[in-house]
Amino acid sequence: MLHAATEGLDLTAGKGFAWPVWDSWSLALYFFYGAALLRLVGDEVTLVAGDSSRRSQRDGAGPAARLSGGQLVSDGAGGLYSCEGRRIRRIQLPVAWRAAGGSAGQESAAGAAGAAQPAAPAVAMVSTLPYEAPPAAQHEQPGSGEGGQQASNSAGGSGSCGAGWLVFGTDAALYRLQLPVSESVTAGGAAAPAARGARLQAQLLAGCEGESGLTDGQGDRARFSGFSGMTSDAAGNVYLAADNLEEGDGPCVRRVSPSGVVTTLVTTVPQNRLWSPFILPNGYLAMGAHSTGGKFKLLLIDLGLTPVLPQWRPAADDAPASAARRSLPADLGALLDAQPDGTADLTIRVGERRFHVHRAILSARCDYFKQRLAGDAFEDARAAELELPDADPDAFALLLRWLYTGGADVPSEQARGVAELADRLLLPELCAATQGVVAASVTAGTAVDCLLWAWDCSESRDGGGGFGELLARLKEWYVSHHAEVAEVAGASRALLAARAPLLMVELTDAILKQDGRSRKRTRV
Repeated sequence: MLHAATEGLDLTAGKGFAWPVWDSWSLALYFFYGAALLRLVGDEVTLVAGDSSRRSQRDGAGPAARLSGGQLVSDGAGGLYSCEGRRIRRIQLPVAWRAAGGSAGQESAAGAAGAAQPAAPAVAMVSTLPYEAPPAAQHEQPGSGEGGQQASNSAGGSGSCGAGWLVFGTDAALYRLQLPVSESVTAGGAAAPAARGARLQAQLLAGCEGESGLTDGQGDRARFSGFSGMTSDAAGNVYLAADNLEEGDGPCVRRVSPSGVVTTLVTTVPQNRLWSPFILPNGYLAMGAHSTGGKFKLLLIDLGLTPVLPQWRPAADDAPASAARRSLPADLGALLDAQPDGTADLTIRVGERRFHVHRAILSARCDYFKQRLAGDAFEDARAAELELPDADPDAFALLLRWLYTGGADVPSEQARGVAELADRLLLPELCAATQGVVAASVTAGTAVDCLLWAWDCSESRDGGGGFGELLARLKEWYVSHHAEVAEVAGASRALLAARAPLLMVELTDAILKQDGRSRKRTRV
């Protein structure tokens, strides 16, 4: 049971809870109850700002401020943002609320400034961001998705870092504002003359005001027909639940990359209405759904996304600044870096390099080595040195780092080699991760080369090793950026046609289909 810890706060008035968001800076859940912003810690609910019965827009401190109850996002650095019609409101949390071991993200400007001041009352400050609203955002319905605006922190969905972008949108376009927003900017408020303070300039991310449709593409070439909620992943991709579509189009899920590339991911959604998408820790996209039978459901879609998870650190009072936190990955990484230190019981020769390793770790972490080192099944089990032929030493060094620590920073130029080696050594997780690096780093100049590599890998494995999925992603990218590829690396298309004619035919058909759909659905 929730307990109202603020005097006079009635949680039984039936006003409904809306727009919950987790804030990793204060380790608390925030949500709207009518027009009041509330904070949940444990089972205690306290008032942050506003009045549940008085829906308005007035800046001020805590209960003196007035809010309208729009979609909430957190920057993970002591700031919350709410989209309310044409306005974006900022709720600066008091420094006293910063939790011990909270997010390791950068402090917001106001929070950092407050930390250096004498203790002040723990009250949140509400201000209005002074920015130029998009011309189509004329409605005062907060977060309605019907002319009003909705927001997401593209540095991490519900927010886990203090730097990045605040993404918001109208029915027809998405925009973004740079985070963090300094206190000097927000002090002037939305109504302040330009002379009193800097005004924030919203950047167009994708879409075009005055035009609607369901067209994928980059920047102002993409088209939207409204949406009913957004969230973002650890890479800054924004995901939209789109259901305010033209006749003949069903609800769908769309992705907008940090560079403004819009891709429709899911079109076979068996519901009429979608809202409030959120990425779960297991990579599923969760959202509310309303079916034709009038039933409300929770819809889960397995998209294999990377959620934003809080990064913890001890508070200054809990641990000395010089005390390093111990972890198993860090300790095993240090063990690997210390080689040869006399603890290794096996040497692996890759080309001209020798790697000193520990049999127990390799056997436990890699099925390939588990088989080679098992009992007396192979002569390798008793050998002091093993050879790994036809492998790149640099790729193996990264693979070894992943075996010891569970993670490795794989540069894009080495991702292909690591992916192939990981597939060969029966490491599907690492193979998938490095394929993701390839997909994320593709450009117009490298698209054809990446496609041919993925095509060869997929064909040689009969679509196995996950290379078929990577190939599908690269095909999707090529189709969405075919005009850019033609402009930047047009000659490479001849190589594509010569080496993989069937692939070229498939891509051409997809481009013609996309262009035809765009002409049909786009209206001015």
